[in-house]
Amino acid sequence: RLAGFIDKKKIRIFRNNLTKEYEGTIDGNCFEINRIIKGRNSFQPQINGEIQQNNYETQIEIKMRLHWSIFIFLLFWCVFVFCALIKIFISAEKVSAEAFFPLLMLFIAYLFTMFGFKIESKKSKKDLERMLDAKIVQE
Repeated sequence: RLAGFIDKKKIRIFRNNLTKEYEGTIDGNCFEINRIIKGRNSFQPQINGEIQQNNYETQIEIKMRLHWSIFIFLLFWCVFVFCALIKIFISAEKVSAEAFFPLLMLFIAYLFTMFGFKIESKKSKKDLERMLDAKIVQE
């Protein structure tokens, strides 16, 4: 059922002639997909799932994560800003308002990441429920 909604992963320059909602791969009982969107959202979740048969029902375990390259970039960026913050507080004789600029940068990075990820993950949850005719049991 899921294969009808998933296109093979390919490099897309123009996203005008989309036939499916998701792209990725299905390998046996496991799948790795992401939503095809118009425009850009670096914080779009990468969805990994495993289909399991239990007694009289089918369960699908799904994990949504940031793309690994975005995670690595954010990690290095936050460490750099955090080190700058420590340096400012160590070298400053008195704390000024400018010293809190790195904290503001970290907070904004957190907000952008969470906002972008949550919007797309909520859409993906609704899509997966519809595509698989399923219900969310546990989040």
